[in-house]
Amino acid sequence: MVKVEGGGRPINHETESLHASILEACGDPVYFCTPDRIIREANDAYARLNGFTRDQVLGRTVREIAGEGVYGHRAERLARAFAGESIDFQDWVEVPGIGRRFYDVRYQPVRDARGELIGVAAFGRDITGMKETDEALRLYGSIVLQMSDRISVFDREFRFLFVNESNARWYGLPREEMVGHYLYDLVGVERFERELRPSLERCFSGETVDLDLLTRKPDGREVIWSIRLEPFRNDAGAVDAAMVMSRDVTETRRLAHRLERLTLEDDLTGIANRRAFEQWLGNRLAALDPRTALDGGQGFGVVFLDLDGFKLVNDTAGHGAGDRFLVGVADCVSAFSGSAVHVARIGGDEFGMIVDSDDSVAVKVLCERVLADLNDFHFAVDGMTFRGGASVGFTMVRPEEVFPAGGRDISRVLQLADQACLAAKAAGGRRVVQLSANAEIAQRQRDELRHLTVIEKALSDGAFHLEQMPVVALDGGGTAFHEVLMRLALPDGTLAGPNMISAVAERHGRTSELDTWLVTAVLERLCANRDARDCVSMNLSGSAICDERFGAFLGDRLGDDRDLAGRLIIELGEADLVQLDNAAWILLRHLRRLGVRVALDGFGRGFGVMTQVRDGIFDFIKIDRLLVADLADEPVNRAAVTGVVALARTLGLPTVAEHVSDATALPVLRELGVHYAQGKAVRPARAWPLAGG
Repeated sequence: MVKVEGGGRPINHETESLHASILEACGDPVYFCTPDRIIREANDAYARLNGFTRDQVLGRTVREIAGEGVYGHRAERLARAFAGESIDFQDWVEVPGIGRRFYDVRYQPVRDARGELIGVAAFGRDITGMKETDEALRLYGSIVLQMSDRISVFDREFRFLFVNESNARWYGLPREEMVGHYLYDLVGVERFERELRPSLERCFSGETVDLDLLTRKPDGREVIWSIRLEPFRNDAGAVDAAMVMSRDVTETRRLAHRLERLTLEDDLTGIANRRAFEQWLGNRLAALDPRTALDGGQGFGVVFLDLDGFKLVNDTAGHGAGDRFLVGVADCVSAFSGSAVHVARIGGDEFGMIVDSDDSVAVKVLCERVLADLNDFHFAVDGMTFRGGASVGFTMVRPEEVFPAGGRDISRVLQLADQACLAAKAAGGRRVVQLSANAEIAQRQRDELRHLTVIEKALSDGAFHLEQMPVVALDGGGTAFHEVLMRLALPDGTLAGPNMISAVAERHGRTSELDTWLVTAVLERLCANRDARDCVSMNLSGSAICDERFGAFLGDRLGDDRDLAGRLIIELGEADLVQLDNAAWILLRHLRRLGVRVALDGFGRGFGVMTQVRDGIFDFIKIDRLLVADLADEPVNRAAVTGVVALARTLGLPTVAEHVSDATALPVLRELGVHYAQGKAVRPARAWPLAGG
């Protein structure tokens, strides 16, 4: 079992510290912006240059920070950089509190591992002092402007004509002694021929050459030099020298690499993010395309995981606890990552996996292992324990399904996996569902619309069927009450159950209307059979209880009829408690004062509802079907039911076991102290017509 304590580990402090140190190592102004021109990272030097703090700069646009005037005449250069071109220019800048300064600026495109451009890094250097020197010396003017860089001028024989102090210090020789010496005497003939001569020859032919060169300092430290070779022409236009400027870009290159990596990493959990997930997916789809792949690619599985009940963690324990819960879940899911399984946080409480296997059985087995680990994941904070769990959906992508039919783009594959996940959620969660073709999505959508149409017609015509499911005392005391179940005849002649009806109504905002119809029908039958004195329970949705109009309707319908109220039990699902606001709790307390009893339905799905249970609002606890299933042979479920019974006994509440489908569970339930049971193995449901009793 994975367990994360409430204190949690700090989130990304080490990453943030490393990131900040890389930035601040650059004393000159540096910022990084994405294609929407929003500054995602910057150092203090850049913030001060514009009269802001670093925190004020982050998340704002380049236009807002630089101002309309400066941005206006730089926008074209920035656009060229976003088109993939490295841009160098010089410009005057008005620095707050200092005045006009002259800067050497470079816009450097930043690309990800696939070579796609993800942003632009801007680097500046104050060269005001150089600008003010003697510009009349054309040969030396540009050299002086780059005084802090390593600068050399070579003739066509590769001899030094000029060396600045920075370059001389690199070689450890006096500047005057280097002039007249051949370059290969200092760097060695082999390295000169391999690394330097080809670029110098291109420069002497009239070409400006840019390259990065990796060298080592005498102490062994690697240094990355950004080198530019500029041809120098005499008055006749012939190239008779090459000016070589070398800038140490070790830290800035590392920063660019770090920024690139951060764009593919989830800030909270440290695992891959949605961008990385979609890149993985794009690469694998390309590998299946015979037009681009060198050989036939292997099919793969795409998996979506949507956490069940995560909202309650945030609402009950706060967003900080919610973040720590997500980190624990990410650790749990990431335990399955490897060379063939890639895990990412897609966003919010959704995670994704790409499984490099064309065996759907193997992919499903993996999904079930992940789901089992999530079910065992518990998170403790402030005396509360929240249980993990997820709805898992996956789809298989195979060459024969994708080509030659034009290919399947990323969005359609993601949609298919998402639909599979939604299907798992709609079926009750904590399960794995596979969808394997786009046709299935369309069919599900058509079925959903047909079901909605039938539900809406039934609401207007009163065409729902009601059944009574007996809730029987396990001590032999007979039927305690009946649970009312809604059913609906579909066009194909089948009867839809309450789960499908409520799920469709919930997704399309019709729950209050549905619950209004149910309450009306139940009370009508109870009033028609007042002599029977039987009690019934009915499931109501959290959204309906929170609806002021529904609350007013229910209160008016019951009035002060305590006899009628005493025959009514309202069941609220554990998951619905998340939705209840203060007005809803007031309504429930009012109903209980009238005599209505309230049952907590589906207890044990992992939601943290201990506070509400202790508030004394409930009269029954109904144990969820997941805990009752396989009770005779499953010791974990037996232990869970024991815990629920102990809790209920402490609170003075009777317990009801739901959906008992196996008669072997009945003696176990009696032994554990469960008071009531319902389900096929107890007594089947029967129709409840208006005239019946």
